[in-house]
Amino acid sequence: MIEAKLEITAEGYYSCDITRKIPVRVILVSINGPLGFGIIESLTGKEKPLLDYVKELKKSDSIVEIRVTHRAEDQVWTEVTHKLKQKSIHETILESRCMSRLPIIIEAGKQIHHLLAPDQEAFHLAFENLRSRFSGVRVRSIRRSPSGSYGPNLTEKQFDALKIAMINGYYDIPRKSEIKQLAKMLNIKRVAMQERLRRAERAIMRQFADDYLH
Repeated sequence: MIEAKLEITAEGYYSCDITRKIPVRVILVSINGPLGFGIIESLTGKEKPLLDYVKELKKSDSIVEIRVTHRAEDQVWTEVTHKLKQKSIHETILESRCMSRLPIIIEAGKQIHHLLAPDQEAFHLAFENLRSRFSGVRVRSIRRSPSGSYGPNLTEKQFDALKIAMINGYYDIPRKSEIKQLAKMLNIKRVAMQERLRRAERAIMRQFADDYLH
């Protein structure tokens, strides 16, 4: 399996066009056909960009209906039904035998997709289809997983160490267990347990940074 982070730019594409001129970040958390559920964050911390964004959505020919389900000073939650004349970015990925791992991030005129492809052929097909339909496609990162797994690249030992730590409250506040106790459960030395957890934590943080700190 191939997991790639793609940066896609589209001219005349409503979500990209609006975020190009209004300082908001759209976090698309769920898609059900033409219906998308998103969290809109103000990049200024003020409410005005949110009001402007919703106003522009309502004016767009690509939008059938928009409903605000939650409102705060720095974010709104929306349900948006769209109707595009062309295939959407998400649909283009799906028809290429690939998937987008949610959330999809939209900011400054660009969509960030975490594309999952079953093999090199499917990835190449998705990449070429996207390039043929949209103005810019850039691969920001890519990794291959021979085992077919995705997400943080943990070894079996790291996964077991993390699982034991979570079950026994090591990450609770306050902690309910210590490294020495966890090591005893796995019948390994304290330093080995500590190293496995640190490597697992690093892999998870790298995945988080790749997903959100763009």
